[in-house]
Amino acid sequence: MTRVALSALVLLLACTPPPAVATKRAEIPALRCSLDVPAGTEVMLDDDGATFVLEPGTRAPHSFSLHARAPAQRGELRQVLAADVSIAYALEANDGGSGGSESTLVGSLQVGSSEFAVKCHDQDEWPGDPDASWCLTWLATIRVDR
Repeated sequence: MTRVALSALVLLLACTPPPAVATKRAEIPALRCSLDVPAGTEVMLDDDGATFVLEPGTRAPHSFSLHARAPAQRGELRQVLAADVSIAYALEANDGGSGGSESTLVGSLQVGSSEFAVKCHDQDEWPGDPDASWCLTWLATIRVDR
């Protein structure tokens, strides 16, 4: 009986959608665009773009940046994120340092006729499996001012 109840609870939790994440719209004046980011994200603007740090102050925060300069590499992986938004990127993994394994996404974000260099970072404690492609969800919300 306990096993059946436990199995039902596991099934219920597996079918329950994750809680919605509160978001805010972040403006990037240098790029004349904006995108959604989770509430509480630290936004650091500079002369040619911005860097976003999710969960600032934690041991392994997630971060990503968008800049106007040409990307160092576009990458072999390609994905359409939304209407008029696509990305060409590469994923790099390494063993990292004291914070655990790291993953970096580096590439080119195409938004209409605009192109931006993008870099995303993820780190996870051992035996975690970091995946820097987490930022694609947020990059899909980018809109260029017309």
